[in-house]
Amino acid sequence: MVCYGFLSSQSLEDYLKIAEVNNPEIEYYELNYKVFEKKIEETGNLDNTKFSLGYFLLPPETRLGAQRLKLGAQQSFPWPGTFKAQKEVARYRSNEKYFDMDITKLNLFFNIKKTYFELYKNAAILQVYKENKEVLDIYEKMALGALENNKSRMSDILKIQTQKNELHSKIFSAFNDLKAITKQFNRLLDRDEDMQVYVPDSMSVLDIIISGDSIERHPVLDKIEAKKKVFEKERQLVAFEEKPKFTVSLDYISVSKRDDIFPDGNGRDIIMPMVGVSVPIFTKQYDAKSSRLQLSVKRTEIEKYNREKEFKTQLDLAKAKLKNAVLQVVAAEKNKDVIQRAIDSDLKAYETGKLDYDNILRMQLQKIKYQLLEIQGTKEAYIQNAIIEYLTAK
Repeated sequence: MVCYGFLSSQSLEDYLKIAEVNNPEIEYYELNYKVFEKKIEETGNLDNTKFSLGYFLLPPETRLGAQRLKLGAQQSFPWPGTFKAQKEVARYRSNEKYFDMDITKLNLFFNIKKTYFELYKNAAILQVYKENKEVLDIYEKMALGALENNKSRMSDILKIQTQKNELHSKIFSAFNDLKAITKQFNRLLDRDEDMQVYVPDSMSVLDIIISGDSIERHPVLDKIEAKKKVFEKERQLVAFEEKPKFTVSLDYISVSKRDDIFPDGNGRDIIMPMVGVSVPIFTKQYDAKSSRLQLSVKRTEIEKYNREKEFKTQLDLAKAKLKNAVLQVVAAEKNKDVIQRAIDSDLKAYETGKLDYDNILRMQLQKIKYQLLEIQGTKEAYIQNAIIEYLTAK
């Protein structure tokens, strides 16, 4: 459950650290990134060397003797620079996967902040209802005492009791909402749903500091840029793939000696080195692949432009909503103080005369209204600041 106004070492930053450690999705993307890092080592290596062994069942006769056994080894080599291009593609793919981890963490932190401020709002509202119910208890006792002296009416008492009943119902409703949001918050932290959550008893909009207004560091944009780099490096790799490939081989043939005649070099073995070239004559597939990758590069450029425009619009809107929320808080605080002074003035008049219970109830309800507006405005200001932090990757 929520501990409202309790002093605790656990702050919002502490909860963010807990979530980062516990969240399985962050761990998944971290492992996925490491998998792609390992793939870098898998690229840029020579193909397997081919070895062959042959035995002549019907040995061909040569002038120097019959060929009995043939051994061979063959190794292929790509065009110079191909391995480097392959490693660059793998490296940029790995970088792209790294930003998945950052995006997941940023989204998680924003949801935690948003839920945390919702928790504060509901806990503060619950406290307002409780405090005002206690005030109505005092008014009820005052009205009952005044009734004995004919300074109040039974209808005044009933009106107070009606408002108390409404507050009583709102207290239970706020408590149930708070309990549900607490479970949601703990689920975001990937821990037991019934663990206690500590929120402050007050939050000031004056503590909000906007530390940046640039969206350039957002990992979504970094991921799109990394994806563009992958396409560019793949296109460079295609240029190497359509280059000739080389093959170097060496054959050894064992020759047995002739015993009918004895020519010079009788039984001399054969060693034959060879070099081969594989030339891609039909390059249509490479041209098509290169064109496709070029279109993919342009597509990611458009995607990044659209996301930047979207983020800038959201940033401007969040700043405007933050300012409006601060204005709401300031206005609510002023009106709340004015209403309280009016209530205090009527209560002082009660010492010398009759209290207008209709008026005092109306002002008390107005005070509750401004208290709720203050809480709602504070919550909204902090949520809009969280949106700004999300957009600027703070």
